[in-house]
Amino acid sequence: MTMTPPISDHQLPAFALGTGSFRGLYREVSDAEAISTIHYALDQQVTLLDTAPWYGAFQAEALVGQALATRRREQVILSTKACLWSVDGAAQRGYRRDEVLWSVAGSLQRLGVSRLDWLHIHDPLVTEAPLILDETYPTLAELKAQGVIGAIGMGTGTLAAAEFFADRLPLDAVMLAGRYTLLDQSALPLLNRLHRRGVPVLSAGMYATGILATGAVDGAKYHYAPAPAGVLARTRRLEALCQAYHIPLRAAAAQFVRAHPAIQTIIFGAESVAQVAENLAVFSVAIPPGFWHDLHTTGLIDPSAPVPGA
Repeated sequence: MTMTPPISDHQLPAFALGTGSFRGLYREVSDAEAISTIHYALDQQVTLLDTAPWYGAFQAEALVGQALATRRREQVILSTKACLWSVDGAAQRGYRRDEVLWSVAGSLQRLGVSRLDWLHIHDPLVTEAPLILDETYPTLAELKAQGVIGAIGMGTGTLAAAEFFADRLPLDAVMLAGRYTLLDQSALPLLNRLHRRGVPVLSAGMYATGILATGAVDGAKYHYAPAPAGVLARTRRLEALCQAYHIPLRAAAAQFVRAHPAIQTIIFGAESVAQVAENLAVFSVAIPPGFWHDLHTTGLIDPSAPVPGA
């Protein structure tokens, strides 16, 4: 398949609101609270809304649609996904042309729009590569040519899948969740490669689904599960260094991810107006250069990982 240049980066703002937690991921969020959260994010110039059929069994898309009903469409960058949804609580995948078209049509209806700015192949399986390469992507490319979608990406938290498909598909961007954080820089070679190719990255999961925001507390979550002992120990070392420099762990976590030049957009989840404000505020925290130097010299992060100000 011929690789083509990505679309202009101006379509990717610095921040995006992820909507995956609006339907009981951590707690139940009312419709009114979810809509208020979306409106507040838009008012703070967080113009990209990221959702998916998988989130809340189609309900997150519907909530975004309700929130957008009172906003001008051209003021919002709308991102959703295809090929993964929920049936009776179980994951259902569909990569064939008719399944992709059905998924996109449903998203348009729930969101109340006629066009999507971004459409990502959601959590693609390498085992389904022939079908994805020969049927899924060509179907999306056809929709892009028709103007139904503006750009095509891939969203996954599986590094092997991200590497495989990013090297084989002419994607406009790659959305990567949880594989480039203060606790895990396994995606660094891929990020470097994408940067050299000019393919922008949207990074989700900057707090590793919890522990880099809460610290190593009882019940801390790491990739949606209880944090294992090794992760807790490493987080405590990070916390100790943050305390030495009088900075919040979550600020260090957020600004570290933002420092990689391949990463154009930080996607943060939020369940409330307060969480949106907190997630934006961490990027304004002043962090001394010595902190980043010590992160490298103590071996807490990959020695080749870029840091702010470097």
